Amino acid sequence: MRGALPWFASVAVALTCHAERPNIVIILADDLGYGDVGVCNPDAKIPTPHIDRLASEGMLFTDAHAASATCTPSRYGLLTGINPARTGVLNTTLQQGIPIISGNEPTLGAFLQERGYTTRMVGKWHLGFEGGKAATKKITSDKPLSGGPLDRGFESFFGIPSSPGEPPLCLIRDRALTDSEGFHQEQLSPSLCREAVEMIHAHAEANTGKPLFLYYASPLPHKPWVPTEEFQGKSGVGDYGDFVMQLDDVVGRIAGALRETGLEKNTLLIFTSDNGPSPPAVESMNAIGHDSAGGLRGQKSDAWEGGHRVPMIVKWPGHVPAGTRSKALVNATDLLATIAGILDSQPYPSAVDSVSFLPVLTDPAASHSRPPMVTARHAIRHANWKLLSSRRQADAGELNLADFSLYDLDADLAESTDLLATHRGQADPLFTAFQQFTKERVLKVRSQP
Repeated sequence: MRGALPWFASVAVALTCHAERPNIVIILADDLGYGDVGVCNPDAKIPTPHIDRLASEGMLFTDAHAASATCTPSRYGLLTGINPARTGVLNTTLQQGIPIISGNEPTLGAFLQERGYTTRMVGKWHLGFEGGKAATKKITSDKPLSGGPLDRGFESFFGIPSSPGEPPLCLIRDRALTDSEGFHQEQLSPSLCREAVEMIHAHAEANTGKPLFLYYASPLPHKPWVPTEEFQGKSGVGDYGDFVMQLDDVVGRIAGALRETGLEKNTLLIFTSDNGPSPPAVESMNAIGHDSAGGLRGQKSDAWEGGHRVPMIVKWPGHVPAGTRSKALVNATDLLATIAGILDSQPYPSAVDSVSFLPVLTDPAASHSRPPMVTARHAIRHANWKLLSSRRQADAGELNLADFSLYDLDADLAESTDLLATHRGQADPLFTAFQQFTKERVLKVRSQP
């Protein structure tokens, strides 16, 4: 594995010299495409006024990436700072439902809890529990769940065990089932949003002096698309568009709660998505002339940019300049190191794929040279160059350079022209970096306990 990351040496900036630790709120959308957000896609046909406002009040990253192109590995990477490709975490890793994050892989929640934060999670967990799917299907008060959020750095949890629409259909509070018989899909997001808003107000009223970390993992706009009556037909482009607008409203409500309580002025608010748009969303939106991928090639699960390049907005009044954009290459795994830098701390040694982009937060034009970044299945990116293999089902160790294509994303964001034959000077070092990453893998061995 790579050793200490070079981010810390460059963190001697004014941003770290604040007297008060900021509250931290992360809003993670589920299957939201880069092109579904107006501020990322001028031709978007779905209004997203609250997300667009957030961008006007903070910094939009135009080259931000989820840790993977699918839900489970993406969430694993965000919380641990470990690239899921390094440990072999795939969406299929959750088939048994057992914990994806091992007990020896500390999380962002644990990191902040150790530094005096109140840590809370609301929404979609999707990272398993001890006992696997059988445990979540038989949740009872005398058999509390373990291996979930409360054992991975969070003091409280209110949400769903897996994807919306995937059994068991239930809400969990901390370690116990709250309700299953009365579970209604269309009321899931309102219930979660209400919880988050009340949590923000309660934290402000308690005034304990402890900062808040809230990880809000929205189930929207993942299928099933079941907008509430208020949003049905609102977008004019179908249920998916309505659901995206409902997500936008959630962002507005959470941001509004921060304003109303006065917490906004010292809150680092981050909005992003876990991967690109789902195939059904792409098909549905293409039919009405809306490009959910925003000009990028591919969709959820693809190594193409459309699979993992996502909207990312960071707002922190007085620290992050409002209405700015950054072209810095960043990944959701980088949040742990960046937040560590804000707190003048070192990230966990285990967070080997977390690279701080802290200098960029004060200056969007600041130089930020990220080490080569492996994305999705068998793709690697450095600066504007990307090497990608179409052999998705092959093991990374079996691949040769001839299995790859090379793209210059500065000139060809749609990844339409393979330059491997003419630019071997760019391809060779990227493939060498890919091989080195592959050799460093420590693949997880998973079996049902």
